Amino acid sequence: MTDFNKLYSGLSRVAWGYFFTCIDINFGTVSILPSFVGYLLFLSAISYLKDEERELTLLRTLGVILSFWYIAQWIASWGSSSLDGVWQFTDVLISMVRLYFYFQLLTNLASIAAKYQPEGYTLDSRLLQYRTIQTVLLTAIIVITNFHFWLLEIWSVVSIVMMIVHLIVGICLMIALFKLRNCLPTNAEPQ
Repeated sequence: MTDFNKLYSGLSRVAWGYFFTCIDINFGTVSILPSFVGYLLFLSAISYLKDEERELTLLRTLGVILSFWYIAQWIASWGSSSLDGVWQFTDVLISMVRLYFYFQLLTNLASIAAKYQPEGYTLDSRLLQYRTIQTVLLTAIIVITNFHFWLLEIWSVVSIVMMIVHLIVGICLMIALFKLRNCLPTNAEPQ
């Protein structure tokens, strides 16, 4: 039995979660679109989508870790500091957790899309393509930001290109998720 209202709400929360994790607007050193809000939205979406994809509940612990990390980052930004670069091991570990979180989340969302997209739609394969691009991009970011000593002279160009690609992928993901949400029956009673 599918509760389409819960599914609709869960997909909306994931899409808006990507908005907060992909778009960063700062007022001084403080983000006015903090990433932790995105992770809190992802966590609430998991509660709504867990009946469709039980594996999503496995992401809950990782979502809590990422939420706390980005809350700490945001609090530190109020004091014009950052937790990035303080402990390289922690940076790599958080990056790996984030990488796995996104990979599994998008895999599960593609599975949901395969169940509910209308015939002829390819939202499931598009989500898997965006997942692959995002995984490669985040892996490259992990390697370059933690071991960029050999790229010092072109670091600014590389980081700008990666930020632009990350933003484009995030926007494409949001659009695909909103399209999937809009494929669901509206005002439907649970079946």
